[in-house]
Amino acid sequence: MQQAVDIPGNRLRQWLPGLILFLLLALTSSLLLLPGSLVPAIWLPLGIAVAWLLQGRILWLIPILAGNLFSQWLWLIPAPDSNYPAIFAAAIILTLEPLFIVQLHSQLVRQPDATMRHQPAFVRLLAVATVAVAMAALALTWLLYRQGDEALSTVFLQLWLGHMLGLVLLTPLILNHPSQWLSGIAEPQWMEIILWLTSLALAVMVFINQPPESLLLLLPWMLWVVTRFPLPLVVPGLMLTTLIGLWLLQAGDGNPLLQALLLVMAGSASYLHSLLTDRNELTRRLDGMVQDSNLQLQQKNQQLQDEIYVRKQAEKAFRRSTRHYRALVETASNPILVTDAHARIRQWNSAAEILFGYSREDAMGRNLLTTFIPEVYRDELGWKITKVLQSGVPREHAEIQINGIDGEQRSILWNLTRLEDEDETVETQAILIGQDISEIRQTQDQLHYLAHYDILTGTANRRLFEDRCRQAIERALRYRHRCALISLDVDHFKRINDTLGHDAGDALLKVMTQRLQEMVRGEDTIARLGGDEFAVLLSQVTGPEGCEKVARNLLENLTRPVSVPGGELVITSSIGITIAPDDGSTYEDLLKNADMAMYRAKKAGRNTIEFFSPDMNADMQHQMRIERELRQAIREGDLDLHYQPVVDLNNGEVVTMEALLRWNHAKDGLLPPSRFLDIAEQTGQLLAIGEWVCYNACLQARVIQTLSEYPVPVSINLSARQYQHPQLISTLQRVMAETRVDPSLLCVEVDERILADRMDDAAKVLMQIKTLGITLVLDRFGSGLSSIRLLRELPFDEVKIDRSLISQVPSDSSACAIVATLVDLARQMNLRIIASGVETNEQLQFLQSVNCRLGQGHRFCAAIPSARLGELFQKVRAGDAFATCNQFDLLDTPPGASREKPME
Repeated sequence: MQQAVDIPGNRLRQWLPGLILFLLLALTSSLLLLPGSLVPAIWLPLGIAVAWLLQGRILWLIPILAGNLFSQWLWLIPAPDSNYPAIFAAAIILTLEPLFIVQLHSQLVRQPDATMRHQPAFVRLLAVATVAVAMAALALTWLLYRQGDEALSTVFLQLWLGHMLGLVLLTPLILNHPSQWLSGIAEPQWMEIILWLTSLALAVMVFINQPPESLLLLLPWMLWVVTRFPLPLVVPGLMLTTLIGLWLLQAGDGNPLLQALLLVMAGSASYLHSLLTDRNELTRRLDGMVQDSNLQLQQKNQQLQDEIYVRKQAEKAFRRSTRHYRALVETASNPILVTDAHARIRQWNSAAEILFGYSREDAMGRNLLTTFIPEVYRDELGWKITKVLQSGVPREHAEIQINGIDGEQRSILWNLTRLEDEDETVETQAILIGQDISEIRQTQDQLHYLAHYDILTGTANRRLFEDRCRQAIERALRYRHRCALISLDVDHFKRINDTLGHDAGDALLKVMTQRLQEMVRGEDTIARLGGDEFAVLLSQVTGPEGCEKVARNLLENLTRPVSVPGGELVITSSIGITIAPDDGSTYEDLLKNADMAMYRAKKAGRNTIEFFSPDMNADMQHQMRIERELRQAIREGDLDLHYQPVVDLNNGEVVTMEALLRWNHAKDGLLPPSRFLDIAEQTGQLLAIGEWVCYNACLQARVIQTLSEYPVPVSINLSARQYQHPQLISTLQRVMAETRVDPSLLCVEVDERILADRMDDAAKVLMQIKTLGITLVLDRFGSGLSSIRLLRELPFDEVKIDRSLISQVPSDSSACAIVATLVDLARQMNLRIIASGVETNEQLQFLQSVNCRLGQGHRFCAAIPSARLGELFQKVRAGDAFATCNQFDLLDTPPGASREKPME
């Protein structure tokens, strides 16, 4: 509410200075009367009124009306009888006159240029004012006629000329903000301004006594102003010279022709200045185009742009900027073309010559589309050229593949821009600036390839394979057909990498990929999911029979010999197959099912094919349950070590205690290692379990020494994963240091099958273990073909004959001969030999007959928990001998039970 009350007060404070200025201009005009007439030679209030209304101040009609009423009452109609109706009528006419001018101007120009900086705007305002002022002058003449004045034609002409002079002189001055009056004046111009004022004053002193016709001599000063000075000085200069001319007219007879001459002089000078302003504006626009072109060329010559910007104010800026523009176009590294609406070439720079192999003379006038652009891109580029030239779109882009003169295909990104000219007779043209993005596209293609394909084999990677599988499943569900997913890998691929090197492994994978591609259709997808694991998507199959046929072909093709660096290989593969939507309708389910089928194929003996079946899910669930419960068992201490003694067959003494891992399962009872070690290895828990076994065996070895009357070493078994671990030696050192066990009380048993695959590294690793003071035992001696070589080349202290041989004696004569030979061989090499798996008296008697001194098995004692070691050694101290009884009865375990192999 307070704001609403304050608005009229604000209006009055704005209008009061304007009203005073209006009255002062009216007073000035009343002092410039023509000789013998009451009509002013110039009506300045009209100029300020039009300027206010052109600025959108429509409410200023109120102070304009008040000013006209007051001025008419005081000065313009000084009738003795104070004819108030005539005063009011004259004020109304003078108030409506600027409003009529502005209304006509707004109808003629929808977006008027209020600053009058251009010739068209100036001409339109003069044209509108000519009509409007003529109508106002006619109304005022009729009003004066009603008052009894004579010479109506002379009065009409004087009124029209006076009002036009006020409009031409004052309206531009008011429309230019006072803050800009001195902003465009350069410092050196002040001397010229002073010179102009001084010369004008001298001229006035000369013309003052001359005839009124001498006012024509003021024209050079008007032309001086409009050609040399900026707009903020042009309007005041013209106004000053015009007022001086009006002052000189007062010495004449009031001839309207002299007044008209003065109007023509002032109007011509203003019109000339508008033309010069337009020319400067055109120069600025052309310079702006040059700057845009320079920006598109990535500002390759900033110094040149600065020079163009500095010199664009000069008279020769247009010609110089044109030369620089042409130089930029010619020296630019990007091809630049100019075409007309029909795609005919009008400009052709040096970079375009290099790209297309045509000189400028040969290319000019040719059709760009039919001569240089491949047919597949012609419609697109032609449409975009037309779009830029004939629509309001300022620029367009088009990426086109072209063959360069060197024969290499290049990707060119063309930036299309419309080149316009204010001259409507000049045809609009299009500028095409090309940028070679071949390297960018090549990099993008490489990134796309790396994101979707395997870099080694060129097959699809996991991401692309998943996408294609999902699409195949959707098509199968939609069109009611089947698709299949095959999972396969190379059996024992790690052994190939370890023995022949990774280069051989990579070469094998490449050959494998080629063979897979030969056996599948083009619409099928081959993917390498990681390592040696591959997957094949059969996008449409008839059923299991068709899948099996493809899988058999794959299996047969893969088993052909492969030449790799280091030799020739014959590989085998395990293949798992699942069918959608029979086995699942999601990618995750199919991949899981195919993997389960492949692992089932491995367990079935490798180099075979398995289809997914629902019972595999149950096996997987069981495996996951064992994995979860095993982690919990490790945390909660449900693992335990059981011990089985190695005894002297002659006197029954305990020689060594072998540590055997057991799991006290809450539901399934006591589980041997065969039930969970494979799962532990697959889930990465085997190393942690092995370290736990080593640590607890060392701790319990110290306890055994306190229970026994003589030193009894403890032996542990190394798994393949432990043996191949690079931290094996440091782990053994750390565990022995932490448990403070004597190294001579620790034996390490190494499976013969592990060493057969790594003979090159075996001697080094075993020598490091032996250096720690640990006893080395070759386990399962006689189970392979490399046993003799192992004894000769590796530093073992003891050998343990495999239970598979002991189980066949004495019934099998061949087995008896082999065992006797091995015992004799070990004795000659100064190695202690142990027979494992001794379960019957017949076996014991045979071993004694071939002088085998040490034995281990259920004939003597089953594996007992670590908590009952005290009972065992108590009976040993009491005089019970292992070799003299059928079985050492401690756990009430019958012979033949609990025959699980030790931890591997």
